Amino acid sequence: MECYSEETKNFMRLYYETLNEQDRRRYAGIEALKLGHGGRNYIAKILGCS
Repeated sequence: MECYSEETKNFMRLYYETLNEQDRRRYAGIEALKLGHGGRNYIAKILGCS
């Protein structure tokens, strides 16, 4: 699954790093829900979270 360009992934990572822990989890969850099946693993890979 490759949904986002490298530029978008970089912006996502930069934004993610500015958030506190609770907001990081929310952001990752929302992004994963938008993608549907396989989204959780894809977002975890991009953001480096679990």
